[in-house]
Amino acid sequence: MKADAEDVRYFHVLANAGTLARAGQELGVDHTTVSRRVQRLEQALGMRLFARKRTGWTLNSNGEGLLPAARTVALGYEVFTEGDPSRIGPEEWTLLTSDGFAAHVLAPRCGDLFSDGRIILRIISAPSLASRDGISFDVAIMRTRPSSSAVSSKLLAKYEVGLYAAEEYLIQHGPIRSLSDLEDHVLSWYAEDPMAAIPEYEALRDKLPSCIQLQSNNLNVHERAVLAGVGLAVMPTYTADRNDSLVRVLPEEVSFQGQYWTVLPSAQLRWRTTTSMLEFLTDAVRDAGLIVATHPN
Repeated sequence: MKADAEDVRYFHVLANAGTLARAGQELGVDHTTVSRRVQRLEQALGMRLFARKRTGWTLNSNGEGLLPAARTVALGYEVFTEGDPSRIGPEEWTLLTSDGFAAHVLAPRCGDLFSDGRIILRIISAPSLASRDGISFDVAIMRTRPSSSAVSSKLLAKYEVGLYAAEEYLIQHGPIRSLSDLEDHVLSWYAEDPMAAIPEYEALRDKLPSCIQLQSNNLNVHERAVLAGVGLAVMPTYTADRNDSLVRVLPEEVSFQGQYWTVLPSAQLRWRTTTSMLEFLTDAVRDAGLIVATHPN
């Protein structure tokens, strides 16, 4: 039994919508029709593409592998059925990364990217691939190299993490000379989250106060808190060193050298798009002052 292009389009819409109801609304059909078309595709392929859950339908490993091809089929379907090549429209890039990398590395470099109106960049916050399981993407930026055979990875850049305080805060509270002094201060940092796979958390946690009073997975929270004099914050040096009012504390004791990895789906079919995205990412990390990998692994 051969797969039908229309069924592939339904698969693509459901993969992005996440529920039968939303997919049905987008396609203009009843949700039962979406379910039937997707099940017919699964029968034609001889494999399940989704995990059915109470909260919706999420892609399994089979579905993730086929999604890039489905995206191409869905786009081609619209062009041919509408008879209008202009339907191709701007090229969409989907990038998964942490909020801090997105805000401090990617956002400042986007101006040139949008100058000709041919690119739409979708940045989805994701500290790890597991935290966004089932989401379609072109490239992901991760701090831990994945071991899954469903993706390939290359070293993009290196970064450093340190401990910071506002200069005025140190004037009011006195100098910090040892790790034991940290117990007397409020610390803003990540909450413990195994799914996030943040390597600096594992490396530095034992050196820091037993109680982290301000916990957030958002780097911007730490930055705003330390600037407001709430306490200390663990931050990447490429963000903290841009602010003259921040002072690094215990640089020898609290330091971590990390890596950013570009992660690509193994079934990636849009190589021209991928190449353009990788060039954009390399320029972005260089502009941000990170150490760019010269010989990716």
